[in-house]
Amino acid sequence: MILRRVLLATMLAIGVAGVVPAHEGHDDETPVAAAALPRVEAESDLFELVGVLQPGGVLLVYLDRWADNTPVDGAVAVTIGGQDAQAERLGIGLFAVRHPSLAQPGAADLVFSINAGDEMDLLAGTLTIPDPAAGPAVAAHGWLDALREAPVLLGAGLALLALGVLAGRLSAPRPLPAMVEEAPLPAQQPAAPRARAKAPALVTGVMALILASPVMAQSTVTEAPRRMDDGTVFMPKPSQRLLSVRTRVAVVGEASAITQMIGTIVPDPNASGRVQPSQSGRLEPGERGLPTLGQRVERGQVMAYVTPSYSAAERGGLAQNAAELDAQITILSARVTRLLTLRGSVSEREIQEAQAELAGVRQRRAAIQPALSGREALVAPVSGYVSIVRAALGQIVDSQQAVFEIIDPTRLWVEALAFDRTTLDAITGASAVLSDGHSVELEFAGRGLAVRQQAIPLNFRVMDPPAGIAVGAPVVVLLRTRQNVAGIVLPAAAIIRSPEGPAVVFEHTSAERFASRQVRVQPLDGTRVVVTAGVNPGARIVVQGANLIGQVR
Repeated sequence: MILRRVLLATMLAIGVAGVVPAHEGHDDETPVAAAALPRVEAESDLFELVGVLQPGGVLLVYLDRWADNTPVDGAVAVTIGGQDAQAERLGIGLFAVRHPSLAQPGAADLVFSINAGDEMDLLAGTLTIPDPAAGPAVAAHGWLDALREAPVLLGAGLALLALGVLAGRLSAPRPLPAMVEEAPLPAQQPAAPRARAKAPALVTGVMALILASPVMAQSTVTEAPRRMDDGTVFMPKPSQRLLSVRTRVAVVGEASAITQMIGTIVPDPNASGRVQPSQSGRLEPGERGLPTLGQRVERGQVMAYVTPSYSAAERGGLAQNAAELDAQITILSARVTRLLTLRGSVSEREIQEAQAELAGVRQRRAAIQPALSGREALVAPVSGYVSIVRAALGQIVDSQQAVFEIIDPTRLWVEALAFDRTTLDAITGASAVLSDGHSVELEFAGRGLAVRQQAIPLNFRVMDPPAGIAVGAPVVVLLRTRQNVAGIVLPAAAIIRSPEGPAVVFEHTSAERFASRQVRVQPLDGTRVVVTAGVNPGARIVVQGANLIGQVR
């Protein structure tokens, strides 16, 4: 029963807290306000400055370079209405200004004196400080301020405390009638039950205050990035610093025209090879065992042995031929010996013919000897790394089967197919974009004279191949020609895809505003593109963090 009352009191407390009206200016779901805090913006050809007035009359000043949006490591002096104010450096490009005028409603004229090494500048702006009593409060309040401004919250907290104390008293254990008469306790012991009764009440009251504290505390109004009604993105300076947003001034120039082709990584024919036997047989390991994938081998190294395998009839035929050749060698050796002893009586021509015939028979005998009892050594044709292994101990292999393949990863080629033959006579360079986005430079090696799949095959040498590149991997070949195209050269990371599909870039229109611009682009290499339409010269284009800005909703 007591536990039931405690739960009822807790639910009642939560219910009372739930119907407490929100702070003035806040709905049940507090919307994220863009530019909720008063601010001042100023810019020049060198610097861009944003001052945000925080609760309590503190002006946070963010100083960046106008061209690339990088924080400026320098010093800032501020004049407010003709009075000098102290600017405390909090970090690179971040300063705090404190002055009594910043807490007074009205318009304040500010002049910022910037000193960044050899660069100096003056920026001016006007900060409009709102009257706290004229509109909804946007500053963050502590729970004491909330209690002063909302008496209902104070009453709810006190009611919760009282209910907690009441629940603690009701939950105190009641003494039961004694079954056996006990000895009288000392005078100080009767106070112990009261102390035990107060302890649960105090704990319950503290728990009630803990439950009420989230209700009494007011949430801090923060400035979060958001997309505005006109399609632009509002991103405060703190968010830009967090996302490392960088920009570049658009400049019109010329670049070589690019033709895209699909290619494949292939090994250099002079630095790769296959190991296969010349006859069928059983595979045996070498002195170091069978090589494994990725193992380094040197040219001429024995990788395995192949022992010839014959049927009984084939082996019998070989033995018969060997016996016949042995007999012929014996007869011819005796004949040569006899002719040499009769030298002078017989012609030299007859002696030479007998010796030549003997040498030929001996060569035939030596040729069939490995087939009888020998084995064939499989040696590495080039130095490199084993890329393919099709071997197992005791495996029967034939002459058409490649047992091992060796590749030198420092010497690779790219094979591509060109469907546009008009661009092949004006090649000035090429590059390849790998599947992970990295770009490698290529050197044109040659073109084929025969058409393959209605296209002309082209070969390129990979200059300085990166580690981990795989043979057979597809790549995008960017072929540069002598034809030039005019446009704005930007990093490829500046181009993103809009939800509708077209390519867009983000223009830094003001200190905390970014607008998307649809563009027409052509690739230059794996890291750069040229924008041929959609961007005006002199605009600041986001080149780092554009994909993060595009995710703001």
